[in-house]
Amino acid sequence: MIQYKFFAPHPLLASFVQSIFLVDHVLYPNEGAISGQYPPTPQHCIFLYIKEKFKAKKVYESEFRVRSKAVVVGPQLTRMELTVSHDYSVAVIGFRPGGLFRLLGIPMVEIFDDGFDGLELLGNDINDLVERCSQVESLETAHQFIEDYLLGKLSRVKELLPIDNALNEMIYYQGLMPISQVADNACLSLRQFERKCKERVGFSPKVYARLIRFSNAYRLFEKSEIPNWSEIAYLSGYYDQMHFIKDFKEFAGITPSMMEEELKRKPLRFQAAIRF
Repeated sequence: MIQYKFFAPHPLLASFVQSIFLVDHVLYPNEGAISGQYPPTPQHCIFLYIKEKFKAKKVYESEFRVRSKAVVVGPQLTRMELTVSHDYSVAVIGFRPGGLFRLLGIPMVEIFDDGFDGLELLGNDINDLVERCSQVESLETAHQFIEDYLLGKLSRVKELLPIDNALNEMIYYQGLMPISQVADNACLSLRQFERKCKERVGFSPKVYARLIRFSNAYRLFEKSEIPNWSEIAYLSGYYDQMHFIKDFKEFAGITPSMMEEELKRKPLRFQAAIRF
């Protein structure tokens, strides 16, 4: 049995938090460990493992590692594999583009392509938050704890700048807006925008736009029982199969058809419900 619920952020959080998503999953008897793929997305997140800790590894690694109670995930380029062997509850705080930078105050290139211990980046109160969430059954109550925690951090959040709105427009237009136009909207020269983009999201604007398109395609794939790859590519803004397959291989590490086989073997679908 699985329960999940999305919560829109409190109005005071909405400039940097996209959503708070909670999942509670009870494994069936004799179900055993279950695994799934987690390719890169443009959304930075804090994952709170409320019950069972997840194990994770990069696709080229041989051994899974147990994650900490709270994991901060910034810019990714490498597909991860996640596995869990018991009932689990997870809360995902999804940030708007630049939102995690505004909360942490550190360039995203410093937390690149890995999951980082929330205790080190956010302090003891993030683990205290996980403990409090673990003591309640209601997803709504856990959400309230998380929202109160974030509201308590407002004083440290950097101010909203035009570049943050411009990065949000990149998401809204599925990475298809010309980079020069995005820079103009950010009130920055192209060179300044490239530097600030790396600071806030960890990538150059061109790579970030490609990642947005790939992630849109991958999430459509996870939502499809029988995927039509040509249609998925078109709906994600790809106008030829060559660029679609190139991005898929770069960000997922394998071709679309190979990913389809991976999902059959490791059926957890982590990204179908993500909202940007």
